[in-house]
Amino acid sequence: MRNATIGDIAREAAVGKATVSRVINSSGYVSEETRRKVVRVMERLNYHPSAAAQTLSRQASDTIGLILPEVSNQFFSEILKGVSEMVDERGYTLMLSSSENDPSRDFRALRAMIGQRVRGLVYIPASDYTEEPLRGQLRRLLDQFSCPIVLLDRPLEAFSFDTVMSDNLKGGYMAARALVRAGHRRIGVVAGDPDLFIGRERLNGVRQALRESGMPLREEDIIPGKFDERITFERALERFRQGDCPTGFVLSNNLSAFGFLRAAEKAKLRIPEDVAFVSFDKLAGQELYGLPYTYLDRHETSQGRQAMQALFRRLESPDRPVERIVDPPDLVLKGSERRMP
Repeated sequence: MRNATIGDIAREAAVGKATVSRVINSSGYVSEETRRKVVRVMERLNYHPSAAAQTLSRQASDTIGLILPEVSNQFFSEILKGVSEMVDERGYTLMLSSSENDPSRDFRALRAMIGQRVRGLVYIPASDYTEEPLRGQLRRLLDQFSCPIVLLDRPLEAFSFDTVMSDNLKGGYMAARALVRAGHRRIGVVAGDPDLFIGRERLNGVRQALRESGMPLREEDIIPGKFDERITFERALERFRQGDCPTGFVLSNNLSAFGFLRAAEKAKLRIPEDVAFVSFDKLAGQELYGLPYTYLDRHETSQGRQAMQALFRRLESPDRPVERIVDPPDLVLKGSERRMP
């Protein structure tokens, strides 16, 4: 009679091989109930792991990888907080890298994670990777991972991974509708990066809301801010100085908001008396200055935790169906959306 294998144990216990391996090596998180079930099956099948097999399996680390596009951005810092909380709770360590939205740095970070044999990876890509040869390069790198990968915030439509993200289309729609309800009859947008799915979806949400309200978005009222503070400042200031501006704007993220507010101050425009807005994401410190700031709360810390929960579910059950968790934002009205008489 042949000796039982890890695969036999996994089938009998209805868990993944990775879970059996963690029980054998006392590494990583396994619930107590699952651990007891695996141990019972091992005893029943008289399974005794060899020392060599245990040594080999321990080559996989107890490190969770996290790749962010911008560590300095408050939004991603809050995601880091949520991920870190879950990593600490489960007894893992965290390996962090930042791509600064540069595909070459993104690939370098992925290679480092492969070299460290991370137990799992939470990944916010630097790009949508819709074009070759970058998409092919990314696929070859991701194929080298022998661990679960969860995409966070930015989906990759050409890949099948568990994904946690905001409802960007709904967010753009909600922001524009808030301005419409406040009485604005001409609304502009500081658009994000059109090369990113999230940038296109937010703009599409704004277009949909304005179309339903009978005032389609004019091309001259789209400021291409690229999710960047400096670019938004320069282009918003230029637009303000041209005159004949919308009375309200949708801002695509917190960095766009910084640039937009700097431009409004430079142009001596008051908020909301001269120009109103609704922004994606909170802005650090606005309460300290009494600035009315209406925003879409995308629950960054919670999303970080949700991504880690999805990762742990995948570790527990490698063959479970792929998840796509879409989190709707909340509109927080603070007054910057108002239409002043």
